[in-house]
Amino acid sequence: RADPRGLLASQDQADTTYDPEGLLEYGLTYFWRIDEVNGAPDHTVFQGDVWSFTVEPFAYPIADVTATASSSRANMGPENTVNGSGLNAADEHSTNETHAWMSAGVQPNWIQFEFDAPYKLHELWVWNSNQLIEAFIGFGAKDVTIEYSADGETWAALEGVPEFNRATGSATYTANTTVDFAGVMARFVKLTINANWGGVAPQTGLSEVRFFAVPVRAREPMPANEATGVRIAAELNWRPGREAASHEVYFGTDVNALTVADTVTDHSFTPDALDLGTTYYWRVDEVGDSATYEGEVWSFTTEPFAVVEDFESYNDDDN
Repeated sequence: RADPRGLLASQDQADTTYDPEGLLEYGLTYFWRIDEVNGAPDHTVFQGDVWSFTVEPFAYPIADVTATASSSRANMGPENTVNGSGLNAADEHSTNETHAWMSAGVQPNWIQFEFDAPYKLHELWVWNSNQLIEAFIGFGAKDVTIEYSADGETWAALEGVPEFNRATGSATYTANTTVDFAGVMARFVKLTINANWGGVAPQTGLSEVRFFAVPVRAREPMPANEATGVRIAAELNWRPGREAASHEVYFGTDVNALTVADTVTDHSFTPDALDLGTTYYWRVDEVGDSATYEGEVWSFTTEPFAVVEDFESYNDDDN
């Protein structure tokens, strides 16, 4: 305590909680320790253990991605770029050619990705073609045009696309190209490979890609989606989107006719009296300063009957 070195955050505190000043940094690991202090007369200090926690990342990988391509060789389809084939626990990619996508060389060479919904894209990680002969042939993508679309019909070109780095052709190869998407909203992304590293073979390919998105939609509903036996006095809760200032809650028993039940500033909503044994549907649209992000429809089914509390205390006495 005499030499805190900028680490002593709260001294002589009586409460057993501590709220750090300001916001924590995304993805950063913090270490903390609690020293317990005796009361009078000795005020002995008992040094505690050092604990740690890591803050959530700024963006999360998109899980549901479908890939199609202009062409592909046998057993080297575009799905290999999004199914994790060839990746180990350390995100190192194998040199097995059947763990990657390779075009058949029909020009233009392109690969397209579709997500399950529009996302606010943060960045793209790329594992280039990583065959053992990569250093000699240069199948890997080099000059790439990237386009994105919300509906698959109207496209825009992404600016500032970097040259894709060449793979090492080794089993310890990790992603070595990062593309910044700067928060564009998209459900489709198309990569057109204008040139590969070899410059001779018409074929080109990629080993793996991983898209990251900023979580701007409501998520992690409580009750959980499709939950059963939910109390008729239940409160609905969810994890709010990153940019939400308010939340429009849609609620009803007809999934095709949901209406706005309330607009709230907290991430919770208590419906009016619910019926027993009924399935309800709900959706939360996150309203930010510059955009509204429509959520997915969730559902839950209420308990089939109500429990009578303290039933054993009832009797047939008239009094």
